This record gives sequence, C-alpha cells and structure tokens, in this order.
Amino acid sequence: MNHADSSDRPSILIAGAGIGGLTCALACRHFGLSVTVVEQAAESGEVGAGLQLGPNAMHVLNALGLGSALAHIAFTPKRAVMRHFETGAPLLETGLNPAHQHRYGQPYLHVHRADLHALLEGAAVRAGAYLTFNRQATTFRSDEARVVLDCGSVEHEGDVLIGADGIHSVVRERLAGAAPARFTGQSAWRGLIDATRLPVGLLSPDAHVWLGPDKHFVAYYVRGGDLVNFVAVREQSEWAEESWHTAGNIEDVRAEYRNWDPVIDQLLSQCERCFQWGLFDRPELESWQNGRVALLGDACHPMLPFMAQGAAMAIEDAWVLAELLHRNRALPELALSEYQRIRKPRTAAVHRQSARNAATYHRANPVSVALRNASFAIANAAPMIANSVLDRIYGVNVTQNFGE
Repeated sequence: MNHADSSDRPSILIAGAGIGGLTCALACRHFGLSVTVVEQAAESGEVGAGLQLGPNAMHVLNALGLGSALAHIAFTPKRAVMRHFETGAPLLETGLNPAHQHRYGQPYLHVHRADLHALLEGAAVRAGAYLTFNRQATTFRSDEARVVLDCGSVEHEGDVLIGADGIHSVVRERLAGAAPARFTGQSAWRGLIDATRLPVGLLSPDAHVWLGPDKHFVAYYVRGGDLVNFVAVREQSEWAEESWHTAGNIEDVRAEYRNWDPVIDQLLSQCERCFQWGLFDRPELESWQNGRVALLGDACHPMLPFMAQGAAMAIEDAWVLAELLHRNRALPELALSEYQRIRKPRTAAVHRQSARNAATYHRANPVSVALRNASFAIANAAPMIANSVLDRIYGVNVTQNFGE
C-alpha cells in the first residue's frame, strides 16, 4: 500500500492516538512518510460509542484499504429519519443506502467507535507506523530544521509535529495560547443497548432522530446490528462535565424522555448504564499552524455532533495533510501552510451547518416548529432541496481533490 520510501522522507510526529491521529499516521505511511505517534494513555483504547461515517469519510478510509474491513464491522442504514418527539411520525426522510453509494460513490455507515479505532491502529502498525503509549506531551520546541516533543523523561524528534490530541490539546495551547473551552449550554447522554433484548421490529434499520422542544434523541444500530447506540441531547444552562467517561444515571434519561415516543421508552428500558458529558467548543483559531507544527481534528476545530461530522472532518484532515507532506517533502512548512489554507474553510462551513442543525432540532415555539416541519414536508416532496445541503457535506472526495 505504501508509496516507495526515500532517503529524504520527512519524519512526522503525531501527538494523540485517537481516530484523527491514527488516520493521519496511516495516511502518512500510505505516502511513504516516517511516523511516530505519541499517546498519553497507558494503553490503546477508545470509548464505547457509536459513530457515523458519511461518504466523504469513506472515500479516505477506502483509499487507505479499510473499506472491506469496515463493511464487516459496520451497520448499513437505509434512511435518515427525523421524527416527531411524541408520535414518532416521520417529518423528514432522506435515503442513505444505497442512495449515497449511487450519488457519492461510497456508502453511509454506522460503526462502534472502538471498532474503528482498533481497525485504524492495527492498519497503522502493519503499515510501519511506530506507536508509543504512556507518554504525556508537556511542551515542544522547534527551529528551522526540526521539532522536539517533550514528554517529561522522554523526548521525540521529527521534522513535523501534528497535534491530534483533542479538545484539550497540549500542542494547541503551546501553539496558540491558553483558551478555555466554552460550554455550549447543552449536555448529552450516550449509551449502548443489546439489540437482542428489544422486540423484533421495534427499531427500523435507519438513523433515527426525534426532535422536541429544547432536546432531541438519536438512535441507530452499530456492530452489524448487534447493538443500538443512542445519544440524547438537552439544553442545559448549568455547567456539565466535558469528559465522555463520566457515568450518568439511566433513570435520569428515562425521566427526561418519559412522555416522548413510546419506542424511546422501550429502548431505554433495556439500557443498563449510560454516560453523560457537556458539549463544549472553542473560539475559532486564527491559525492552526506555526512553522513545523500544525493541528488536526478536535485540536483545531471541535465539532458539535449535530451533523455527525466530527470524526469525518478529522479523517479528511489526515489525508490532506499527509498528501501535502508527501508532495512537499523538502518544504514541510509549505505543506502545513497549504493544509491550513485548504482545510479551514471546509471545516468552518461544516461547523456552521452543525450549529444550524442544533437550532433546528430544538425549536420550541409552536410557530417556529410549524415552519420547520413545513420546510421538511417541502424537502420530502422535492429531494433536490435536501441534496443541495448534503452535497456540500458528503459530495467532497479529498482523495481526488481537496474540496476547494
């Protein structure tokens, strides 16, 4: 799979072995670049949650040789369905599969985040990336010739440093200065449900979103249909923890959605535990790059989950960055500058769409709700209206062009 290595190949340091960091490592190896990934966790692992991979992400993953393996571990939904929160009646229906395969050249998949993470890690290691764990990045220093990442008692040296270390990025703070993450006024619960415990036919093979006043509820199958992933988001004025690992109380979720569609009640009745976290973002950075250092994924453009594109944007970042480093082997600073120029408008546009979706999902005023539902009815009757929005998200294939 790798392009031929050469003696002048740049050495890439990546801080963070999440989905963005591992995709970047695999993409760099695909283009013949030397890669070291430094991860603060003591061992590999990813949270147990669902993830949606649109065709734009699948173009990259397929180009990296993972398409067949993903097909075996993922779930292929038929439609995306927006539903009335009380009755469950469809408000807007959009075809996903096989519609996306026909329109965009790739499927739309649901995966367990941990399954994708394990797949990426295995592929990166087999491709020759070096991964090291239990290394907490504390700072870095750079000059015109190299970058040194300081991990306490250990230092790693390379030609380029990529900060793929998430919303709490150490690399970002060192690069752009400290800026606290902003609580968005929304919190979320997530959980996984054993699908065999549910009545047959309770949940159709679609991506479901129930829309209600000041909150919404998402449910879809992962792991080939063995599990149902749910995410429940509500408006919340008080601060909530940001960590994905904070245990929630499933009784609180049941109470919050008790008067909604009975399907939700049945789903939650079979959930044994859940997690809760606050939704945070950060002010848009003026620059993601300085010299031989750049940021990727949540470290530079954290996404709210209302377009299901956070992981996809990091996956796109990874390919564009790796290809530019390959094209400009002797000029890595130019590659990083071009990466920022190309990617910032794309991620900013998707971020804006996610914010618009949040407002659309949580409408409470009856007139506003009626107007939204009327616009959905028009989109149902004239699919080209929805496609005009979706094409800008899913119709980008960075393996053929960078979406400029």
